[in-house]
Amino acid sequence: MEKKLLSRREFLQLAGLAGASAILAACSKPTPAPAPATQETAPSAAPAKKEPVPFLFWFQAENHKPEYDRRINELNEKFNIKFSYELMSRDAMTQKFPATLMAGSGFPDIIEQNADDVVKFLKGDDSIIPFIDLKPALSASPYANDVLTSRFDRYSKGGKYYGAPHDVHPVVMLYNDRAWKEFGIDLATVDTYDKFLDAAKEVAKKTDMKMPDGRPRAVIMDCLSCTNLPARMMDKGIWWTDANGEPMLKHPGMKEAAANWMLFHDYHMEIDWGNQVAMVKEGQVLTQFCPDWLYGIHFQGTAQDKEWLANSPMRMTSLPGMTKDSPRTTSWGGTSASVPKLSKIADLAINVLLYLYFDNTQGQLAQRFVDTGILPPVKSVWKDDVFHKPVEYLGGQVAGEIFIDAANRLPSYSEQWTTSLVTSAWGSQFSAAWAGEISLDECIDAAYAQAVADIEKNKF
Repeated sequence: MEKKLLSRREFLQLAGLAGASAILAACSKPTPAPAPATQETAPSAAPAKKEPVPFLFWFQAENHKPEYDRRINELNEKFNIKFSYELMSRDAMTQKFPATLMAGSGFPDIIEQNADDVVKFLKGDDSIIPFIDLKPALSASPYANDVLTSRFDRYSKGGKYYGAPHDVHPVVMLYNDRAWKEFGIDLATVDTYDKFLDAAKEVAKKTDMKMPDGRPRAVIMDCLSCTNLPARMMDKGIWWTDANGEPMLKHPGMKEAAANWMLFHDYHMEIDWGNQVAMVKEGQVLTQFCPDWLYGIHFQGTAQDKEWLANSPMRMTSLPGMTKDSPRTTSWGGTSASVPKLSKIADLAINVLLYLYFDNTQGQLAQRFVDTGILPPVKSVWKDDVFHKPVEYLGGQVAGEIFIDAANRLPSYSEQWTTSLVTSAWGSQFSAAWAGEISLDECIDAAYAQAVADIEKNKF
């Protein structure tokens, strides 16, 4: 039979009844209707509505909580469930979830994790991975051609989707335009790292990288391997691991990307999470490579300063590139949700997950962007007016369109359980190279050797 893609209305009708099994049944031959009742047949009473099904959801990201609180009644009514959640730290979740699987009880029906945590479970073949493949249900849903495939790729293995993407997190450049203009620089024209380095040198020449009161000043605030280095890596077509989970640290592009980033050593400041909004707002930090969620932190942190907002100096533009024709973006962070195979209501859980993450019939995903700045991975949602409105925080720029443009240029990449081991090995060595204690070649060799050893040790 030719495969049938359901409409959104059909999907939601079926989802409210019986989960993915009902969806698959909708594509099979219809069951013949029962014979009409004879006169002797007594009329039957209408069946009583079933009791709501208890439904447990785990998540880590505190900035997701307002949306989930707002949507509890919506989910309960749509799916006849009794939705409850547990918000817990990454450490607590990564310890508790395996314990519940071993015990055979206490696990959630949907688990939403940091992207780096999801892939740690992708060890071995499908029989070992604890999550259900979401690809069949997604393919039968009305969202099949609407979600960015590149975001599913990150949580896939062997053609199966073990996690659904909550977000895109494309990275753009957030900067204090007024501060840059004091040095005669329009950062919107800076499209390569060579030009960005020249701009940084101009700031250093005129300020000695200090504020008038002696505080340190920075052209860029970032952790060593969060955005600047990965952006350069993506420009060179590489990631921490390849599609097979093998380290890419020995790839020539890795050395080129890291060497270019190290040129900015004297113009860099580590992220001050408690004070970053004020530092960028004042111009003590001129620039941040900024994903959508970090943009949300900045506009929320300035929302009450109406006088400052009336003449906000903040602007956004694309990242520089290794060349001006490079992708000029990356992704920082990410959240994914999965359905454990042990869930007794797995079909229902899949339907709830797809609806929660990808349905915008009531403007749910557009509201997510308004509240948090997070760009949903659903392309049709991007047509909503909220993605095309000028933003006071950005002096009238349209934040949604800048993030959408970056999302459309974001390269696809996959990760495996080995990826976190590679990034950990790199981090343990790169800080020494950044400090000048070892050479970049020594850093790469040591990080690669450590990554290979750690992968071998954790294979079984």
